[in-house]
Amino acid sequence: MWIKTTYIDACETSVFLPVELTQDLNKRATLVFGARSSAVALRHHSDLAYNKDSSYDEPISIYLSKDLQTRLLLPETQIYRAAIHALDNTLSLGPVIGLLLGIHNHEYHPRHMQKFSDRFSVYNKIGGLIYAFSSNSISWDESKAYGLYFNIETNKWEYGVFPLPTVIYRRDFHQPQTVIDHLKETTHGRLFNSYRFSKQELFEIIQQNSELALTLPETEIIKSFDQLKTFADKHQKVILKPNNLSRGRGICFLEKTGANYRLSDYRTPPPFDAILKRERGLLQFYNKNTAFHEDYLVQKCIKLAQIRGAAFDIRVVTQKKNKETWSLSGIECRVSAPDSLVTNISRGGYALELDTALWRSFQDQRVVSALTKQIYEYCLNLCAHLDRTGEHFAELGLDIGIDEDQKIWLIEANVFPSFKGFKQMDYSKYQKIRYAPLLYALSLTEFTSLSDS
Repeated sequence: MWIKTTYIDACETSVFLPVELTQDLNKRATLVFGARSSAVALRHHSDLAYNKDSSYDEPISIYLSKDLQTRLLLPETQIYRAAIHALDNTLSLGPVIGLLLGIHNHEYHPRHMQKFSDRFSVYNKIGGLIYAFSSNSISWDESKAYGLYFNIETNKWEYGVFPLPTVIYRRDFHQPQTVIDHLKETTHGRLFNSYRFSKQELFEIIQQNSELALTLPETEIIKSFDQLKTFADKHQKVILKPNNLSRGRGICFLEKTGANYRLSDYRTPPPFDAILKRERGLLQFYNKNTAFHEDYLVQKCIKLAQIRGAAFDIRVVTQKKNKETWSLSGIECRVSAPDSLVTNISRGGYALELDTALWRSFQDQRVVSALTKQIYEYCLNLCAHLDRTGEHFAELGLDIGIDEDQKIWLIEANVFPSFKGFKQMDYSKYQKIRYAPLLYALSLTEFTSLSDS
């Protein structure tokens, strides 16, 4: 059931409904909106018509007394879904979905929020209040937060104060863990993308599954120069990568060439190559770059399959349709730029469809079909395994490598993936990926079982 609210002057805390909607509830009931609720008197109003086929475009109008505006913090600009619960005599309006941003409140303003606006192309399937807030803007005692919401009447982001959400889509990972734990409790576990694991943590989780563990390149945390040298000498070509960064940031390649080591450094643009003379040159490089002493990994470099001499890997976006069901929302192959060792689009690479990339690389349709099936099954199995950690994931970017022997390797998994390649390659798919988390958020609420009519 779809609802449009209007505030009116009334002498008592009241909700005015079409007479047909008052029949399932007592004259006094509870009105719920997000984390806030209020006892109300239910009344019917002769001006209000009931429409059993209500829709987003033709919602049922109801009136709220003006005192409910401060009690519930419900903007009357939006179109809401409604649920009547006769057993506990409750009328719920919603959904109330929060986008949890970072801790720097001053950075969040209507201009900043414009990048989220394309997600609202499916608002007519969701309805309710969708707003962005910072963990620093929460008033816990009053179950409210200050933030910005997308006003569907003006198509603009506007400031306001709102009840704490029923569902939270986490968009940043710099909040104190105590705040996240409190929000998990407040939403009864409906804060998704609840944890961002480091590369090392991810590998440790995957190693618990013997089948998935076979796809992990040999990897170690760098603890000493001797360990780094031994690892590089053993594998001949290795990658140095930060444990807690993604999207190709902070990466170096190290290749043993005779007694020397060739360095390809991608930490700052433009990347550069250097020859490190023997063990002494490698030691000088290690001692000079103290970041390697702290939280860096060294990993065996996979000899990726190539397209016309350029390496490629595969970004798979997996998203949840509901609490139990993962789906593959999009797959792109990222081909490195000429003479580059990294495949990131932001580093000059380009995107291809999976079938196209596999065909150009292997020139065999049977190989294309077999690898496609393996990738699908592998990604869904990996997501199911991550669910067993007890964290609430709903959106992952899985970076998959295929070597020249057609073996699948896991390069990385990101809880906060980017979709630049999809935007270039297939804009309609990019849009679907963008709004999928909001549809998932709806699926976690009581309104998901309601008909769109």
